[in-house]
Amino acid sequence: MRIRLTLLFLLFLCSGQLLFSQEVKPEIVLTEADWKKYAQIEVLTSTFLSQKEEELKTWVKAKEELGGGARFNQIKSVWGNAKKETGIELTEKERLAYQEYLTFQDSLQKLVVAYQAELIRDEKVLGLELFEQLSKIIRDDPSQKEKLVQEVARLKKKAK
Repeated sequence: MRIRLTLLFLLFLCSGQLLFSQEVKPEIVLTEADWKKYAQIEVLTSTFLSQKEEELKTWVKAKEELGGGARFNQIKSVWGNAKKETGIELTEKERLAYQEYLTFQDSLQKLVVAYQAELIRDEKVLGLELFEQLSKIIRDDPSQKEKLVQEVARLKKKAK
C-alpha cells in the first residue's frame, strides 16, 4: 500500500512538473523592419566578403612566387594531385607560396564568419533571438526565402 501511494505521489509530482515546464510561447509576429534587418546582415556580409576577396586577389598578384595569375590558376587546378603537380613542374617555392595562400584564404574566411556572427549577435543590428526566429520561418516555409532574396536585392540596389 505504501509503495502504491508513493508511486501515485511521484506520478502526480511528475505530471505537475510537466505542465509547468511546457511554457506557452506567444505566436511570433514579424514586421517588415525585422525582414529588413535580416536582409541588411546579408548585404553587409556580402560587402565584407567582396572586400576580403579583393584583398586575396591583390595578395595573389603581389606574391611573386606564384608566378602571376595564369600560373596560379594552373597550380590551383592540380593542387593535391601529385602526378599532375609533377606534370606542371611545381617547384617547392610555388608549393610553399600556395600553402601560404590557402592559409591566408582560410584566415579571411574565418574573419567573414566572425564578422557575420558579430552582426547577428548585436542587438542594435539584429539580435540572436530575432535571427533564430527568422531563420526558423525561412526553414519552415521556403517561400519566405524569396521574400528575403528580394529584400537583399532591393538593399543592394539602393546602396549603389
